[in-house]
Amino acid sequence: MNFFTKAKDSIFLVLKGAAVGIGNAIPGVSGGTIAVVTKIFDRLIEAITPNIKKLIKNLPFLIPVGIGMVIGIFLTAVALDYLFETYNVPTQLFFMGLIVGSLPTVMHECKKERSRISPINLIPFIIGLAFMIFLLFASDGGSMFTEGAALTLRDVLVYIVMGFIAAVAMIIPGVSGSMIMKIFGVYDSIIGAVSGLEFPVLLSFGAGAVIGIFAAAGIINALMKRFRQGVYSFIIGLIVGSVPHIFPAGFRFDAQGIVGIVLLLVGAAIPILMELPSRKKEKKSQAADL
Repeated sequence: MNFFTKAKDSIFLVLKGAAVGIGNAIPGVSGGTIAVVTKIFDRLIEAITPNIKKLIKNLPFLIPVGIGMVIGIFLTAVALDYLFETYNVPTQLFFMGLIVGSLPTVMHECKKERSRISPINLIPFIIGLAFMIFLLFASDGGSMFTEGAALTLRDVLVYIVMGFIAAVAMIIPGVSGSMIMKIFGVYDSIIGAVSGLEFPVLLSFGAGAVIGIFAAAGIINALMKRFRQGVYSFIIGLIVGSVPHIFPAGFRFDAQGIVGIVLLLVGAAIPILMELPSRKKEKKSQAADL
């Protein structure tokens, strides 16, 4: 392979990484799904390993993908930070649509192995739903962090945990790490930190993400093999219970409110439309097996 071929392959990997990064930064859009669409998911999961020799061997793949992801996340964060600041209600409603619209995808993944959800898996669903309802009443509705204040040890630990959770969520097909952060109320802070290059926040979140990436593959594989429906049922509970959290407090039936309702419907349609090609492919594959 000559230099130009390698350079071309690296550029394509950067572009694919950027697409995954953009997907990771938008709530309701699964970065893992984008990685599947761009045909790098399997290689990415295989390349991320605690085995140092194998990790070094995969650096020519991981570095351009990683650079692309950073570029995609940063560019998206800058745009979203502006939108949240200037058009908060329409932006929040759009993301609410994305998150609600992702439910059919998560339900499809939940029922992939068995067409019916086992009654026992109502328990993790109720736990996820009850947890979000508890957070709704326990929270004062504000951000988990004080804007402009110095990071406390508690803030650092929260960012590390959320980085871990976001990285783990990326491994689960159909689930958005940003959606999980939005549900737990830290998404806006992370987007602001990326846009404003707040390195203490980024380092804390990044440390959790790195731990999550290396730990996730083994943990998720074990959980998904034994409790696939239970994992997805819990996530569905989180999503359903998150709706009151996400709905913008300043909503009014003015121009921004009406635009927001339209964007909510558009946002709900996007995950469904994105999933259609893979559903058609899946049906064709099942028909071929018959």
